[in-house]
Amino acid sequence: MDMERGTEFGGAELETSQEADDVRTLQVFNMLDCQDVTVSPPGAYPQMVQVNLSNCHNVSIQHVPSDPVVEDAEKTYIASLRQQCLSEGRCGPATANYVDLVLIRHPTFKASESLHNQATLSASIPHGAARLPLDKLFTDRACSVILYGEAGAGKTVAVRQIASQWSCKKAMTEFLFLFVISFRDVNLSVNKKTSAWNLLSNFCSPKASTSRQVSEAVCRAGEKVLLLFDGFDEYVKSQELKAGAPGFNSLDEKAKLPLVLHNLLKGRILPAARRLITSRPAHISFLPDLPGTSYVEVLGFGEEEIERFFNQNFRDSLQAERALRHVRLHQNLYRMCSLPICCQIISECLNRPSISEQNDTPITLTQIYFSYVEKLFKHFETRTRTPNTRSFNTCLQQQRRTLEKFARLARDGLKSPLLNVFYMKDLEQHEITKEEVNAGCVVYSQTHCDSCLPCTFSFSHLSILEFFAALAVLMAGEQDYLNEVVQQPSGELLSRDEALLTFLCGMLSKQLLPLTRTLLPAGQSEEGWRDAIVTFLMNFTCRLQQSNEETPQRQTLWLLRCIFETQIDELAKKVASVLGGRLYLFRAGARPEDCVSLAFVLRHCCEPFELDLRRNQICDTGIDFLLPQISKIGNLRLNDTAITDSAVEHLVRVIETEDTPLLQELHLDGNKLTGRSVEVLGTFLEYNTSLKVLRLVHLVSTTIVFEVKCRKTFFFFFFFFCSK
Repeated sequence: MDMERGTEFGGAELETSQEADDVRTLQVFNMLDCQDVTVSPPGAYPQMVQVNLSNCHNVSIQHVPSDPVVEDAEKTYIASLRQQCLSEGRCGPATANYVDLVLIRHPTFKASESLHNQATLSASIPHGAARLPLDKLFTDRACSVILYGEAGAGKTVAVRQIASQWSCKKAMTEFLFLFVISFRDVNLSVNKKTSAWNLLSNFCSPKASTSRQVSEAVCRAGEKVLLLFDGFDEYVKSQELKAGAPGFNSLDEKAKLPLVLHNLLKGRILPAARRLITSRPAHISFLPDLPGTSYVEVLGFGEEEIERFFNQNFRDSLQAERALRHVRLHQNLYRMCSLPICCQIISECLNRPSISEQNDTPITLTQIYFSYVEKLFKHFETRTRTPNTRSFNTCLQQQRRTLEKFARLARDGLKSPLLNVFYMKDLEQHEITKEEVNAGCVVYSQTHCDSCLPCTFSFSHLSILEFFAALAVLMAGEQDYLNEVVQQPSGELLSRDEALLTFLCGMLSKQLLPLTRTLLPAGQSEEGWRDAIVTFLMNFTCRLQQSNEETPQRQTLWLLRCIFETQIDELAKKVASVLGGRLYLFRAGARPEDCVSLAFVLRHCCEPFELDLRRNQICDTGIDFLLPQISKIGNLRLNDTAITDSAVEHLVRVIETEDTPLLQELHLDGNKLTGRSVEVLGTFLEYNTSLKVLRLVHLVSTTIVFEVKCRKTFFFFFFFFCSK
């Protein structure tokens, strides 16, 4: 064979064939102190060259004729993979009209930051951070990417989009093989004995070739294999992965599924393959140590993405503009639109000709989900050829039996370890018919390529399941459930209970009372339920008041959300009275939209309030929501709340308009403030006589410790300037 001089590697020379297009190269090629070496690759699959030649000379890579049978098997299998990925990419309501997600790469994972539920609109994107395109996740040669974010931020949407784009050869074209491993599916056969190849090939169509030649091709593909692990936080054995486990690297060796997964994640099996793992932040600590890990946070939609999503989902641009105006008017809805699934639900609910600034337009999360259920049942009537009714109340009365079936199913699912996964026997237990499932009303069938796995069913999103579970409690008249929650030890209220109770509180709002009357069982009244909800929230408030102010106050924030969902003024007034002039939300995970709920309670206060918002992502938008109630606040702690000079200016401007300002203490440490804020506050202090303490520590432009103590008209200023 004619050879020509090739590229030098570490002082050695690599010779390649002139027939460059037909050269087959090795995945890994290690040679030390060798001469006159000819290498024949053990197969006919084209690879990227990974060569280590130390002190070697006259090394050539010999062309090996390809095997048509093997090539046909590979092509058939890859075609089947692409078809399966295309189907995977089309799953889910939020992937129909895909809009780019906000992705930010971090050098390391910082659980303390992510667990604070950072706000997701553009004002809260970390300073100086650049958005990362979805198809550039692996451009830095990272072996593993951990894609993390809070519930609903778009992790699964991202996985499906990657699969869809790869199948159409629009992105991730550097990968020849792509496999999606859903931990929700893994949970169905967690005790099964299998091999890594069976686990991967089951993702593909059962009709595709799974011959040994194909598995060998996958092994040789090296870094051209992409493994997508979706939903690690849903894996029932996630906490066992850190424990010591036997290691093996064979693609064909059979073992218990958790052990196979451990070795796949760890990189013992297919070590050169690229891996992407999605998870909520709280479960990342359970992952085994992965080589070359890159951390990417998914923050859902930004302002531009929300607008683009609405424009894509509305046929009428004027209607889309009216809907956007409505959600921007109600910032709690607008902030929810940062989550793709919520944006989908909200846009669908507002996508009707009657949308305008009407009194019946939904403004709370519960009202939005009720509107969504209304659309589901209108769709159900159409698919089942049931006479279409004009009134939703009439619709619910006619379909009450069907609604009750799905509600009980959701209630059982909330208690199950599998959560949002149901078998046919579960549907039969609740007398749910195939016609009701096929209508696509609530649950959707989930097919699995593994022929050994039975068909399962799921609600379109976990939040839909939680809403229907709340309906089950209401329709069954389970007021005792509220007492059980209150009696739980402090700090042990589960997130699934929080979501259910939030919806349950919202169902008792005045706007939804006509629907509530329709759903309640015989012998129960909406007044009795409202009293039960008020009693529950009051008891919970008293319990939270006994907690330490320096501990995270996440459940206090949840309580405020519940009160806002009820829209009951009398309840807000009672809670404000029980709080005793103090409200601690230290490290509660508060976001700007939560200030809407907070302002709802503050509006009913009768005395100066001490409000602690330290270490929350409040941002300037959150301050704007609080400003109408600033006259009720006597002590305001805004340490580490991501506010800027603009928020300080707005705050001072509002206080200046008050006849008798009550604000006596203001803490602004650790924010994105500059000397501009110092000037504004200095001018403000010249004539303001109510402020007793002002703390301003660490500015952006210079490191400044600035503390003011005021007594009557005599000011003490302490300035300490230190250059960076």
